[in-house]
Amino acid sequence: MNPLNITPSTVLIFWLILARVGGMVMTIPIIGSREVPVQVKIYFSLFLTLIIFPSIIQTQAILFPKGKEWIIFSLAISKELLLGIILGYITKLLFIGIELAGQIIGFQMGLGIVNVIDPQSETQVNIVGNFKSTLAMMIFLTLNAHYGFLKGIVDSFSQVPLLSFSINPPLIQKITSLVGNIFIISLKIGAPVIVTLLVTQVVMGIISRLVPQMNIFMVSLPLKIGVGLIVISVSLPYFLYFLKGLFFNVYQDIMIILQTAGVR
Repeated sequence: MNPLNITPSTVLIFWLILARVGGMVMTIPIIGSREVPVQVKIYFSLFLTLIIFPSIIQTQAILFPKGKEWIIFSLAISKELLLGIILGYITKLLFIGIELAGQIIGFQMGLGIVNVIDPQSETQVNIVGNFKSTLAMMIFLTLNAHYGFLKGIVDSFSQVPLLSFSINPPLIQKITSLVGNIFIISLKIGAPVIVTLLVTQVVMGIISRLVPQMNIFMVSLPLKIGVGLIVISVSLPYFLYFLKGLFFNVYQDIMIILQTAGVR
């Protein structure tokens, strides 16, 4: 007698769900950071899996593999893990674009050599890029945008049932498009500062021609830093407005990927 109705097939379904959820948890921003202990990621993945499992077991079922079918099942777990990683990177790509905008701004301000350690990637990044990324994380949590990501995890099992994920040209094309959006996002975020500093450099170049005696290097370096900091402060409302639209589309981007991933 099995009061919990646990069968070999239900155990396999649990592992498939855990593979997809675990892949997403490993790659999403904040909790997917290397600063977060691996044990926390494992427990969080198990927690989400236990919540999702009862609803999935009622709507989906798989046959218990026999013989060489275990090899196919192992590949299926790898595919579920890959799908989870892809879905997690959708959100991470947004933060990469934001950090890239800060990198471009920092170089233009003359702060290219002022680097700090990014807790997300444990690599040295521009101090302006780190500031933009940290501020974006706070806005991401404040707007409750992570709820859209959690909803995407649950809805992924209805859009792409277990064992139905396939890598196809439309999926690759969509992922390529999202990667390309990194540069568009960075330019849109950094546009106010980039344009202002470009105009400042042009003006300083004209002044250096008109007044050759002036040490333009000693004047331009603190001027660019001061102008950059002022424009960053003034453009913060625009930064918040842009991120609102960006983060509110996270769930929509996840759904587009899922619909593409389920196409055979």
